[in-house]
Amino acid sequence: MIDRFDHLVIRPADFERSLAFYRDTLGWPVVAQWGDEIEPRHAVLSGGAVKVVLAERAKGESPDTRPELRLDIHDVARRFALIPPGDHVVRAPDEDARGTRDFVVCDPDGNLIAFEEVHRSRA
Repeated sequence: MIDRFDHLVIRPADFERSLAFYRDTLGWPVVAQWGDEIEPRHAVLSGGAVKVVLAERAKGESPDTRPELRLDIHDVARRFALIPPGDHVVRAPDEDARGTRDFVVCDPDGNLIAFEEVHRSRA
């Protein structure tokens, strides 16, 4: 089974400042956006072979939220079955509002690693 890098999620302290940095300073185009004044905003920026998702922090979310590595896999249930049970499992396989199935584990330093079935129709 191969786990391939898909994207890195960053939850910046200042969403607009970080968006300007990646878009204007690094020159990475915004390829997708969602969210509003009710739901946290997100922006997907493409640096070619690298995608970064800026995810606005939800109200009350801890400021020490770490980046989240997202891996592209083909079968969430099968991959999850290979993970031994334990407190490193943050979230068992689930489907979000966009229809993406994933699960999340945490390494010993608190870094999050998400395994997801990537929908090819999205950015």
